[in-house]
Amino acid sequence: MSKEEKTEEKLEQEIEAEVEADLLAKLEHELEEVAVPVSVTPPEHTKLLDRINTMDQTVEFVAGELWQRQGERLGFTIGLLYGVMIGIVTYVIFLMG
Repeated sequence: MSKEEKTEEKLEQEIEAEVEADLLAKLEHELEEVAVPVSVTPPEHTKLLDRINTMDQTVEFVAGELWQRQGERLGFTIGLLYGVMIGIVTYVIFLMG
């Protein structure tokens, strides 16, 4: 039994080694294909900054809208609680009086 276990472990290790080698080869090939620009020309830089500013404004707008809705819900809940409390207090005052 121990021989079978050892052979199975060896097979697993060999398979893992093959998979790792294959993955490393694929990664190296992908890294060779991907070209990263070293410098950016001023017009491209300006366009990039404009796109980033547009995205930033969009994100800020959406975040603001979400927080506004959250504030409206919170305000509604607090107003409802205050209204109920004032209603109960006035009801008790008129019952006593």
